[in-house]
Amino acid sequence: MPTNYNPRRGTTPVHGSSTRSSSARRPSSYYAQENDRYIPRSPRTNRRKRKSGPPPILYVAVLVLVVLIVAIVLLVKSCGSKPEGSDTSSNSSQTSSQTSSVDGTSQDPNTSSTSEGQSSSTPSESEPTPAPQEEPQADPETVGALMVVGDTAYEYYNFNTDLANSYITAVADAGEKLSGIATLYDMVVPTSIDIMLPESYLEKNADKINTSDQRKAIEEYIYPSIQANNSSVKTVSTFDTLKAHANEYLYFRTDHHWTQLGAYYAYTEFCKARGFEAVPLEDFDKKEYTGYLGSFYSSSSEAAAALGGNPDTVEAYIPKANVTLNATQSDGQVLENWPLIADGDEYGETMKYLIYAAGDQPYEEITNNDMEDGPSCILVKESFGNCFIPFLVNHYKNVYVVDYRYYTGTVTALAQEKGVDDVILLNNISMTRNEGLIDNFTNIF
Repeated sequence: MPTNYNPRRGTTPVHGSSTRSSSARRPSSYYAQENDRYIPRSPRTNRRKRKSGPPPILYVAVLVLVVLIVAIVLLVKSCGSKPEGSDTSSNSSQTSSQTSSVDGTSQDPNTSSTSEGQSSSTPSESEPTPAPQEEPQADPETVGALMVVGDTAYEYYNFNTDLANSYITAVADAGEKLSGIATLYDMVVPTSIDIMLPESYLEKNADKINTSDQRKAIEEYIYPSIQANNSSVKTVSTFDTLKAHANEYLYFRTDHHWTQLGAYYAYTEFCKARGFEAVPLEDFDKKEYTGYLGSFYSSSSEAAAALGGNPDTVEAYIPKANVTLNATQSDGQVLENWPLIADGDEYGETMKYLIYAAGDQPYEEITNNDMEDGPSCILVKESFGNCFIPFLVNHYKNVYVVDYRYYTGTVTALAQEKGVDDVILLNNISMTRNEGLIDNFTNIF
């Protein structure tokens, strides 16, 4: 894999053209044309006597008429033969075909870099249109390790090639270990800064906002590289769908997590990749718990002062299925019959995100008692996966949840023991630059 990849805004990506940098300047030689120099004849040396016959202007008129007819015919033919969306499709194919693999070898740009497993990682022709976003009126400010715009905090993301390569290798190797046991799905979720802030705002304040382009990192580096190393891994794109709903409440203002609504839109993309029909949002029971002040708020007194005036609301979308959840804690004790989504009013103002699936437990078993039979899965996650879990119970008889930060077994052994059909990896993109988390993730298989 290339070691100099840098998905900073305004740069041309290594693997091909990008929707964000399609206007990058080409070398001047791109526009140069080799034309013979035109030297006019000398009027003195080329004079000829006028011959009898039709006046010259008649020949000129006929010539002009012929040229016009030919031009019209060519124009009609070109309009009729150009395939719809040909510009974007050619850019997309170029991007995916120029992927480099983890071992440093470069893929032949004339050869497809993926097999059928990559279809879910490339935005489809019917991808959602990004919602128009208004730019914030406030300027970005750095508060500790955070960026604050008005009453909302954001986490910076800086792409790290070596650590991204480590994540890519870990996922590809996990797919090899699970071969013949279960199908592996990989979901890398963007953080709020690239979804909730308009691209125009990020570009206008590029001198103040030191952050890498998350879409480029996921769609043009991480996913294609996983595919180049193990095409059996099914990557699930979430960026475009989240961006299309950016005017909705997808991420908290005072916390680094997404909301359960954001997780729902990612769930719909997983369903497309898996072949499930997503349950409509209105089929869930919705509850709201106000007054949440999350991890950004708690990070420093300066952040608390900036964010405390506008607490978040935790929205819960509760499936109607009859579900049993048993969670094993780090000390080995088991929380039996724990609610899939707990009552947020019983949690303190800084703890309300823990209502989802018993919070961050090393291991959980969730059973849909309404299903006599059905597939089973393992969700391998960090805390971003917590609010994603409730959406899975409508499709799987058994959902086994592994938090790789605390689990002491291996996913491969668990998959064999339980006979699961699918293993789903869910991480936010910041994990792919965190060496400690990547080590934990690698060792879990």
